[in-house]
Amino acid sequence: MTYAAYAPMNAQIDQLLTDAVQKLSGAVSTWVPACNAWEESDKFCIEMALPGWGSDEVSLQVEMDTLTVTGKKEPPTDSVKTQRVFSLREVETGTFVRSFRLASNIDHDQTKASFTNGILLIQFPKCENAKPRQIPIE
Repeated sequence: MTYAAYAPMNAQIDQLLTDAVQKLSGAVSTWVPACNAWEESDKFCIEMALPGWGSDEVSLQVEMDTLTVTGKKEPPTDSVKTQRVFSLREVETGTFVRSFRLASNIDHDQTKASFTNGILLIQFPKCENAKPRQIPIE
């Protein structure tokens, strides 16, 4: 995986500017869920926040060295819910696509994904030859 330094202020400024440009241009807003990515000694992990979503609304695909997460959630169709006037709306519906570049030393056959309490967790175990090992001194 390719990691970048976490800079929350930069992310907030980027989002503010993106939202402003989209509103001025009349463009359709784009949305991607918030994520965490980290490396452990034996695996790489990606965690994605999808409150209110179900596992049947999300799909994962790995092709070459890229993970693509796609989601589609239809807005509520209940007439009461569609008549709501929101003063704040941060739980998203609609579609998203998010891609991640993966490390070359993962065991694709052992990849696991779980969805619990609105959190999608994807775990990519490292290949045996990529895991840290102790070398004895003679």
